[in-house]
Amino acid sequence: MSTLHMENKTENDLHRRGTGSARNGRAATAKTAASIESKTKGPGRSAAGYLRDVPGVDPDMTCREAFDLLKEQPHLPCVVICGEGMRPEGLLMKEAFYRRLTGRFAADLYFRRPVKDFGEKEILALDIHDDPALMIRSALARPESRFYDCVIVTDNGRFTGVLTVLDLMKMSGELQEEAEERRKHTVLENYGHVSGMEKSLSEVEEAANLTLTECLRMKEWTAEGRRRLNEAGESYAEAVALMNRNQEQAERLIEHAGQISALTKGIADLADQSGLLAINASIEAAHAGSQGRGFQIVAAEVRSLASQTRKLAADISKLLESISELAGETGTLTATGVRRIESGAKRLSEGSRIFGELEQATDQVEKTGQSVYRLAQDTAKQAFSVKQELERTLD
Repeated sequence: MSTLHMENKTENDLHRRGTGSARNGRAATAKTAASIESKTKGPGRSAAGYLRDVPGVDPDMTCREAFDLLKEQPHLPCVVICGEGMRPEGLLMKEAFYRRLTGRFAADLYFRRPVKDFGEKEILALDIHDDPALMIRSALARPESRFYDCVIVTDNGRFTGVLTVLDLMKMSGELQEEAEERRKHTVLENYGHVSGMEKSLSEVEEAANLTLTECLRMKEWTAEGRRRLNEAGESYAEAVALMNRNQEQAERLIEHAGQISALTKGIADLADQSGLLAINASIEAAHAGSQGRGFQIVAAEVRSLASQTRKLAADISKLLESISELAGETGTLTATGVRRIESGAKRLSEGSRIFGELEQATDQVEKTGQSVYRLAQDTAKQAFSVKQELERTLD
């Protein structure tokens, strides 16, 4: 792409004189694409790479001069009419300009007239920093009569170059290619994400299934533990009942021992009385002399029997006292055991209650696990469907 350079002084002279030769500097040219690109660096595509350098001419340039300029540079699609500060004011398309000059007397009629009389005033001027997609949409929105006119590009209002319809089509095509590449890249990224999601959901599904299995096992263990606690509680209750009966029997044994002790005391009293009677009988037998000797022997035997009876009664009393003490201790130990067993039964009952709550919690976890499992399955199916759609999109 060729460029013509003009000094600031020449540009100012151009606006002052309004006449002269195009070869003497009446044509001001656009900045080079390299200088524009240096100002438009950044993400995304820029229109700078598609710009065409065309002359920016003074409004008072004659048609003859414009004709000579286009003839010398046949590749130019147009010239841009610029006012003060190189701000575009009109557009002179080469084909339309040539058609105006093909008449028999066109040269005599038009060559001396300024180009501003022939330039298109309704121009489309866009800034180099605009979004290329916006430029294309703006160009497509023009009336059909202006559709093939060049789009004038400025940099902060200063003319920099033009874009032809062909340039816009190329830019649109490359934008579409970029968009397609971005779409494919996005689809590939989404495909990777969905594949990872599908894998994660499979892991979630597996974990949920494992949770359900463990919940069922825990539920069985909880039910078994609760059953055994109930059995232990029942055994404790039976033990308490037996020990209560033992305590009652010990109390009755103490009561019977007391009664036996009272009877034994009565026996001892009778033995004492028998002994006294035997002594009296011996005394009377002694007074009787030889007639009472046999009776004296009987009295002696009765006295001996009374002595033995007193001794046996004393032994029985001691044994009954020992039995009463043992029975009392047994009752005390039994009462203590009953209290401890009742305390253990309460703990068993509390343990059974906790197992019941654990069983309810396990049921809730099982229900939650089933929900997670079903949700993971459904989501995994959806992820698989999305992945298939993405695969078809890539194809």
